[in-house]
Amino acid sequence: MKKICFIISVFLLAQFFPLFAKQNFDKAISKAAKDIVEKCNAKTILVIDDFESSSEKMTLYIREQLADTIFAEDGLITIVTREHMNIAEKELKFQASGVVNEQTIVSAAERLGAGFVIFGKLEEFNNGYILRVRMLDVKQGSYLLRQTYEFAYSQKVEQLLGRAPNYKKVALGVGIEMNKNSPEFFAPAASLLFDFSLGRKFSLGARVNLSYDKESIKVNNQIYTIEALATMRLYISAMNGRPVSGFFIEAQGGESFLYINSQLKNVFNAGVCTGYRFSTASLYLEPQVRFGYPYLIGAGVTVGLKF
Repeated sequence: MKKICFIISVFLLAQFFPLFAKQNFDKAISKAAKDIVEKCNAKTILVIDDFESSSEKMTLYIREQLADTIFAEDGLITIVTREHMNIAEKELKFQASGVVNEQTIVSAAERLGAGFVIFGKLEEFNNGYILRVRMLDVKQGSYLLRQTYEFAYSQKVEQLLGRAPNYKKVALGVGIEMNKNSPEFFAPAASLLFDFSLGRKFSLGARVNLSYDKESIKVNNQIYTIEALATMRLYISAMNGRPVSGFFIEAQGGESFLYINSQLKNVFNAGVCTGYRFSTASLYLEPQVRFGYPYLIGAGVTVGLKF
């Protein structure tokens, strides 16, 4: 049993560690800007060319954000806009039978008096993204910078790529918990959870908890508790920006069925739960704590799948 728990723990860490290890999108661009500025001096003229991506909106954002950040780092650097490049490229396309390649871009930069050209590519990698940045010396025809910057998934990136509305709305999970369904001490419990997202920050669901009071068994009592609850959850904020993830607050209500020495008793159950949902594309991990009646307090962790 211990070996199985260890394997599961390693698997979960492998899935969720990248969420903490990676920087965010704008920090990756900021780091690239600093690396570029280190290669420049006060008289540098830079051309920032397009960054290849699956979205024109993303390409424009990278180009403009990088230009703004470079200017903020060193306002003496001259930055040539893409509009100027387009004019020069059109002239060269006419002269070179419509062919535009890296050499054509270098030639266009030379005509504009630029010393360096910045360009690159955005790629998806390891449940996140890589921004490849290239800095080319126009006169030497050699690279001054070839660097990659890895960053995590975020709602902002997905919106820029035009994929923000797409997310998995159904989640099914299992959990373990310690709660106060016990007159003497704390009762261990297992949970089964389901939720369906009506929006990016709101979901409805249900959960069933099964607890047993091991302390009462010592005095010849057997107490089992089944909680059947409906849930309504609001996500407040998320570090990685994913829909239906992050800090949440949840209202719970339903019925508790208590089997005390084989006799059934049912009572109204109501409470509030809070926690944080760490989420990848298809998995989630959720530590949480809840308060209410009749259990008073409970704390546990849930893991699950998203569909």
